[in-house]
Amino acid sequence: MPYSGSSVTVTAKNSKGTELFVGTASGVDADSYLDGVAQEQISDVSFPNSASHRFTPGDAKPEADITDRDWWISTDTGKTVAKTFDLDAEPQVLVIAPANSDDSLDGTTVSLQMRVKGVFALSLLGIAGTIFLAGFSVFFFMRWWSSRIRPPKKDVGRSGKRGSDGGGSNGRGGSDGGGSGPDERNPRRGGQSAADDRAGKGEPGPATQPISTVQPGTASSAPPRRRDLRNRRSLRTVTAAMIGTGLVLSGCANMPIAKPSSPDVTPYERTAVRPGEAGKFMTNYTESLDKTLGDKGTDLDKIQAAPLIDHTRAQIQIADNAKQKLRAPNFTEVVAGSPSFTEYPMWFYAFGTADKKSTDGDKQLTQVMLVTRESASTDPLVRQASYVPTDQVPALMADDQGAVEEAPEEFSSDLTTASGDVSSFLVDGKAKSGGPDGLKEGGFKGFRDYVGDLRDKDSGFDKVDVDCKPYEDLKFEDMTLSTENGAIGMGEVRCTLTIKAPSDYALDLGDTVEAVKTNDKEGDTIKVDTAHPYVLMKTGDELTAVATDWNVISSKVE
Repeated sequence: MPYSGSSVTVTAKNSKGTELFVGTASGVDADSYLDGVAQEQISDVSFPNSASHRFTPGDAKPEADITDRDWWISTDTGKTVAKTFDLDAEPQVLVIAPANSDDSLDGTTVSLQMRVKGVFALSLLGIAGTIFLAGFSVFFFMRWWSSRIRPPKKDVGRSGKRGSDGGGSNGRGGSDGGGSGPDERNPRRGGQSAADDRAGKGEPGPATQPISTVQPGTASSAPPRRRDLRNRRSLRTVTAAMIGTGLVLSGCANMPIAKPSSPDVTPYERTAVRPGEAGKFMTNYTESLDKTLGDKGTDLDKIQAAPLIDHTRAQIQIADNAKQKLRAPNFTEVVAGSPSFTEYPMWFYAFGTADKKSTDGDKQLTQVMLVTRESASTDPLVRQASYVPTDQVPALMADDQGAVEEAPEEFSSDLTTASGDVSSFLVDGKAKSGGPDGLKEGGFKGFRDYVGDLRDKDSGFDKVDVDCKPYEDLKFEDMTLSTENGAIGMGEVRCTLTIKAPSDYALDLGDTVEAVKTNDKEGDTIKVDTAHPYVLMKTGDELTAVATDWNVISSKVE
């Protein structure tokens, strides 16, 4: 809205009793959510009664329930809903919709009210200013008008009289012997006598005479300027009154229009996870995962996606076959990092320090999760998860908006190269020179020990082959973050074990492989698919790959 220094209240009412929803959101979320949906957009408002708006055709309703979205900044529902927001805060998008997606906005009216402080005082100042200007206009007009009406000069009128009288109209002038007439000694009295004499003699003359013609003084002296002095005093008086009025009125209101004391600042362009939301996300995810694990994987696709969902489904099958119960980890501390994105899709890393009851072993572990979100209509999906020792978790460097820079491009190349090195090690157990550290530890070593047991002479198998390659359905190299001293990213390698037994042997690979078997075919060869998630960290020039475990995800007999 093209205004500032105040607040606006938007009110929506429905005359048909329809339950309404009002919510504010960052523009990137609202635009994504309403993409392709029929909507009326108000783009500009001119008070008091004008608005620019346009209708965009599309689907009758959004893909997801409007009240279930987690990115709303504020929400409210009711037959009458209202939202007040600060015009000086960062821009937000306000959405009004039916709370029930099957309803419509028929019978809904929307009104806007802007609160403006100081209008009364400003009005008084305007009136005072108008009066002030009007007074000045009248004052200067009257001054100009009065300057047009001037009395005749005294010299012109008196010289004519003296020439006609010849100085003999008053006989007392000669008897005094002083050479001066009575007009000079007492002009007011002398003038009156002359007029009386003329009247007595029947001579014509004016019945009245301007008072200036009988004032003392000579023709050469300037007239007094008392009128100008009065004008200046009047001007000073009016100006002082105007200034005083302005000062009094300015004390009655905040000038200019007062700004709110605590604006609600929310960025229009948001990061994938706002500061402070990581803990909320991890809590919601843990609760949802616990519920899903208890329901044997029901709705797992609402919180996870490949490749992680393949691991979890296999774990559910294995636990069910072994009569075990799975549960989600509990976290004592949560950190999240993401670049600042202005459009979907989004992604971020979440780091949750697990309590010791959630993991095996003596070391404190932190689960690193890669989360993506395709649009505002979809929920965040955890795409990868792996544990690392807590003391190895690097520090993220976030800016004042909570955003973390992406890793340099060279780290993306390192991640691609490292995935090949991990694959090679899982096949032959040999770490290449220049490859990442940590390949002979943790989950990498555990898998190599498993392959070694299968190849042992006492196992009875004729042949055990291993084929490994990087997981390519998710571009891990495009989702990496900078850290305080380097960078961090994730990856995964998928391996296939081909195990052949002698024809006179029965295959028995244990409960784990049997639990994830996808067919009931009889044969002497079995193929086992495994997943190897890992975290790659760079500190200075040193690369380290960390994997605490590996997963059997499927098997089949050939």
